[in-house]
Amino acid sequence: MARVFLKRTLAGFAPADETSADTCRRYKVGDIYRADVVKPRSYAFHKLVFALLNLTFANQERYRNFEDFRKAVAMAAGHSREYIGVDGEIWREAGSLSYDALDQAEFDALFPRMMDVCALLLHDMDRAELAAEVERYASEHYGRAA
Repeated sequence: MARVFLKRTLAGFAPADETSADTCRRYKVGDIYRADVVKPRSYAFHKLVFALLNLTFANQERYRNFEDFRKAVAMAAGHSREYIGVDGEIWREAGSLSYDALDQAEFDALFPRMMDVCALLLHDMDRAELAAEVERYASEHYGRAA
């Protein structure tokens, strides 16, 4: 199963980005496919969050692995869950940032907390300055962000 992002046009649905276009090219013209069409969270806002994470990761010194970094930021921002191990010990794990894991309201509440965590990791960088850098980075690397 492939996941593609589509944009509604007057002519119908069209791939929303190059990755989706590449995926769509793999399907044979004229064949019938089943799709569940769901309006995801704000794609532009999602790009901002990953711009924040990528920009901060590139400019910090503590973490060498992006996934470890992403999880640490999510947990520090309060996006985690607790569960009890078989030995009774309480464990915490970082929450997912995927489209399916959070709705837009949850994502909107999480982003400012992630900005605060990243600003601290960047040696108490001014939050407004960080926000401007994230916008610029997102536009340069992902196209128009928000």
